[in-house]
Amino acid sequence: MKPTIVAKGVKLTQVLRDYVTRRLQFSLNHARQSIGGVIVRISDQNGPKGGIDKQCRIQINVPGMPSIVVSSTAARIAEAVDLAVHRAAMALGRTRSRAKSIAHARYPALELNA
Repeated sequence: MKPTIVAKGVKLTQVLRDYVTRRLQFSLNHARQSIGGVIVRISDQNGPKGGIDKQCRIQINVPGMPSIVVSSTAARIAEAVDLAVHRAAMALGRTRSRAKSIAHARYPALELNA
């Protein structure tokens, strides 16, 4: 899984990019077959002022289902990423379990006599 990482108001270092990728792989690896794509947006809401303003927003695209979007805000980027990844994993699990619980109509196979 190769996420698309977009940063706004934050310097996106290779260390941060690797950290986000590693956290996503660890948390979402069990469902990698059903994930179409992942977009991670990291931003600093107040700029250099400081405070609890680092935001991480994760969008998971699952084919045949609506996109899953989760967001978290924290004082540090790593905390925001950790919380958002945890929320994304929980939301993906709920979405997949709902999809499995839908009753599908079963029809007998058609016999084609040529």
